[in-house]
Amino acid sequence: MRAPADRRSNVRFEVFGAFWGTLDAGGAVRVLDLTPHGALIEARQALAVESVQPVCLILDGQPAVAQARVIYVRPATTKNCFLVGLEFISTSMLFTEAVERLLHLSPSPSELS
Repeated sequence: MRAPADRRSNVRFEVFGAFWGTLDAGGAVRVLDLTPHGALIEARQALAVESVQPVCLILDGQPAVAQARVIYVRPATTKNCFLVGLEFISTSMLFTEAVERLLHLSPSPSELS
């Protein structure tokens, strides 16, 4: 049943209770900083703070999955994207090993000077 002032073209149904859903962050993101405990990423869309998102690292063709909580979201200053701070809350052994390998592959700050 629609209200007289309702201009929607389709009928809407009232929903009671919580429902599970999935959010796709739009594919690949740029990783700006990575630690065994979390990451700072650059994403094209803002993610809800406190939401839990799946994270997939692909290293040598092997996917490694973890769950991460969005800690903060800020607009990036130079691009049309967002800086998203993630805290890893549930990781697999494969994910932890992939992060460790990536950290050992990247140059240390002293090597960059």
